[in-house]
Amino acid sequence: MGGFPGSVSPEQRARMAAEAEAAAIRAEHDAFTGDTGLREDREIEVARGETLASVMRRAGADPGDVEAVLAGVGKIFDARRLRPGQAIDVFFESNGTEAKLTGLAFRSEPGAAITVNRTFDGAFRAREVLMPLTFEVTRISARVEKSLYDSAIAGGATDREVRQLADIFAYDVDFQRDIHPGDAVELVFERFHDDEGRTVKTGDLLFVALDARGATKSYYRFRRPGEANADWYDASGKSARKFLMKTPINGARLSSGFGFRRHPILGYSALHKGADFAAGSGTPVMAAGDGVVVKAGYNGGYGNYVRIRHTDGYETAYAHMSRYGRGVRPGVQVRQQQVIGYVGSTGRSTGPHLHYEVLLRGQQVNPMRLKVPTGRNLSPAELDAFRTERDRIDALRVAHQREAELRGAPRGTVIVTAAAAMPSEGAIRGGFR
Repeated sequence: MGGFPGSVSPEQRARMAAEAEAAAIRAEHDAFTGDTGLREDREIEVARGETLASVMRRAGADPGDVEAVLAGVGKIFDARRLRPGQAIDVFFESNGTEAKLTGLAFRSEPGAAITVNRTFDGAFRAREVLMPLTFEVTRISARVEKSLYDSAIAGGATDREVRQLADIFAYDVDFQRDIHPGDAVELVFERFHDDEGRTVKTGDLLFVALDARGATKSYYRFRRPGEANADWYDASGKSARKFLMKTPINGARLSSGFGFRRHPILGYSALHKGADFAAGSGTPVMAAGDGVVVKAGYNGGYGNYVRIRHTDGYETAYAHMSRYGRGVRPGVQVRQQQVIGYVGSTGRSTGPHLHYEVLLRGQQVNPMRLKVPTGRNLSPAELDAFRTERDRIDALRVAHQREAELRGAPRGTVIVTAAAAMPSEGAIRGGFR
């Protein structure tokens, strides 16, 4: 009768079977985890130059167990990705006199963790565990301290949002000269975070604003009906996109402006007919606007040189480049922000930099004082749709601001309204990078 005395009633038999099954599950769990003695959890912080092996040895693990753990972890995680300051939980079973390693756990990346458990045969099994993610719309409002980039990242943004911000304001702002400590930045974007609040991936950036020396510029994301890509517009619906970008390179320092200066190589004073941007060799150089390449080749003291003809009598020129962008040659159409070359030090040059010129009807003009028209404007029907989207984004911003006020949070902190909106179409379709 299945191992039970024949005199046992069906109810008793069922109860005894359930108890036996439960006991078997407990025994299997104990055999798998080795959790039969006093459990000890030792949290170890990875020191500079330390490896996973040295962390476990410092925690007190036996050398043989260390090798077994490394063999298991190595199948799913590159232990060289550990970073100084990272916490690793190391688990032991103690019988009062000695402790035996039973497992360990640590975060492999935001939203994921590595767990290692001792199995019944003394080996170690490693698994990667994915954490549940929460969607929300996040607002960052921060004062610039050392740099805009550092302030945004400290507030919870990622490289992706900062790069987008730089692209959006590329027509208005020289980030090396126009941004100073005390200026303010605001970002509203979608994100998924893990159980510890760390950003795992981000969705659409919805709103950006910069307050530089009291002059505020802000833009809203809006996709025209029927178009695949969104663009950026101010509160009145005017495009952020300008005819020409103010600076055709990201992350560079303006090393020499337009005007008379003593030439660093020739030794005499002459009119410097453009702007020089110091940057590392190989930094991408972008076309400042849509146009046609009229020259792409070596040009004496200019070195490797590209000249682009735009509309309304404007041309732009780019000099001293190390090499050209793919397919860039005379007669080719290029679009705004397309990479047309890379920073170098060819021609008469004292070091890697981009020499950038803007010409109007054949005469060089100061590119840093350039006032050019905006891009394509919205039709009346598109403007109505934009206003609806703008009001939705502003409602989210107001909700965040009210929450900040209720919390008494100072400016410069991240304020989050959990799951305040549905994920965008881009988020649903896996549009994260």
